[in-house]
Amino acid sequence: MQRGVHVASTLHESCGTAVQVKLGARSADIHPVRFDLEHPTSRQLRDGVTCGLIAESMMVPILLTVTFVDHAQVRWGYMAAAVACIVVSILYQGAFTLITRGQAGVESQANSWFIIVCLAMAGLACIELSTATPAALYTPAMLVGVIFVAIVGDRRMQFVIDVFALALIAVIGWVQGLRGAEFAVSMVVYASTVAVLSYICARTVGSMTGQINATQALDSLDECFDDVGLDAARPTSDTFAEIFSRGLPYVACIMPAERVAVFTRTGALERFTLLASWPDITADCGDMARLPAVATALAHDDVEIDSHYCVLPVGYASDGELVMVIERSQSDSRADLRSAESADLLASAFLRVTSRANFINGLHTESRTDPLTGLANRRSLMERIDMEMSHAIRSDSPLTLAMIDLDHFKEYNDRYGHVAGDTVLRSVAAMMISNTRDQDMVARYGGEEFCLVLPDTDLIGGHHLLDHLRSGGRDATTDLGVTLSAGLTSWDGIEDPLSFIERADRALYRAKSSGRDRVVSIAAYSE
Repeated sequence: MQRGVHVASTLHESCGTAVQVKLGARSADIHPVRFDLEHPTSRQLRDGVTCGLIAESMMVPILLTVTFVDHAQVRWGYMAAAVACIVVSILYQGAFTLITRGQAGVESQANSWFIIVCLAMAGLACIELSTATPAALYTPAMLVGVIFVAIVGDRRMQFVIDVFALALIAVIGWVQGLRGAEFAVSMVVYASTVAVLSYICARTVGSMTGQINATQALDSLDECFDDVGLDAARPTSDTFAEIFSRGLPYVACIMPAERVAVFTRTGALERFTLLASWPDITADCGDMARLPAVATALAHDDVEIDSHYCVLPVGYASDGELVMVIERSQSDSRADLRSAESADLLASAFLRVTSRANFINGLHTESRTDPLTGLANRRSLMERIDMEMSHAIRSDSPLTLAMIDLDHFKEYNDRYGHVAGDTVLRSVAAMMISNTRDQDMVARYGGEEFCLVLPDTDLIGGHHLLDHLRSGGRDATTDLGVTLSAGLTSWDGIEDPLSFIERADRALYRAKSSGRDRVVSIAAYSE
């Protein structure tokens, strides 16, 4: 809408809707790391397979050698079954590698090795049954398979391999003549041994898995921030929303969570605005912002964690403080040391990226802002004029430019000093900012000269505004004896920014040469 008369006050529009960036197609690029002790990591699988192969490569030849050297009678049926198990496991692994072309995931590889271990344990059982050894002499060798699966498998595999091992032990004992109480005692001993081994492996290997998964998730979290492109442009509220929408899926990989939400809190209004959420970006998370722990965390600038929620202060944005609220899952509901460490790691990771965004924002602001008045500098002015020219062409709307100069400012500086002169410049800049619209631009052109870019404003509206600014400037500096002169012109739709500024400067020269403290307009060539 064109403006004929420029109003004196700035209109502020507030929006209460939350800024949320949908993951959309980008979710396909996110590869979250599992945080549960039931699934192996790639490193865990690799190390487990290596150790298992070494153990089997040593054990099988020894057992076969002892079988043929120490025993005159060999039950060849069982021996053939043992060889068949070994051959089938080799063929199966070869077929699996060929089908997957060596690109199988960690879980697929774990399932494959689980099958091979079952075949290997069956082969060991057949080797023992092929000899006339005392009952269960070779049986402890099968515990290696139980330990192996406890390292590379999930809980389902651990349960199956425990039952399978006990079944094989029972078959071996029964075939070798164990009966009654002797058989029962043997099974109790082996069942207890298997249970203890599984428990020890679950505690030690599970802890290692959690540490590795958490480390990988943190690395993935840091990597996902590299794609935000903070160095390309000035960070905005949308940039912070993108940061959190990329990072929140990884939060549940480090601290198991049902919901995660990030809010901005405006200091003056104490109002929380949802910036991003996970897993449902459309969910109403207002209840999380009203938690007492949120106020406590922000007041102390520290992590607050209990059995149900975790609250992390994660830096600042232009709109206010940033706070992350995590609703913890039931499986991780204890406020233990691991959860506290995970919360600290999460807070540090997000603080790093928000601090980086604010640092870049500071550099961006410094390179485009006049340090004395806080107004846009000449570089920003030229970029804005180019942008408004394109807008004026697209919308067929007027564009007006004004050059403003403080009258007799040099004499004032010489008389009262540069500190007083700087105070006048800041006062005039604040007066102009408070009396212009959000879409207008006030820039310091140099020295005591200012420039106003007035989109959707014609000469008449611009003249009204400058008369108002001139009287406002006079009121603001009455005791200082400083007045304003202004030159005004409108864009003809053809000329370049420098010619546009030059014509406004000529109008300013006319205003100063005709007595100062006035506004002079020069119409565009087309008017």
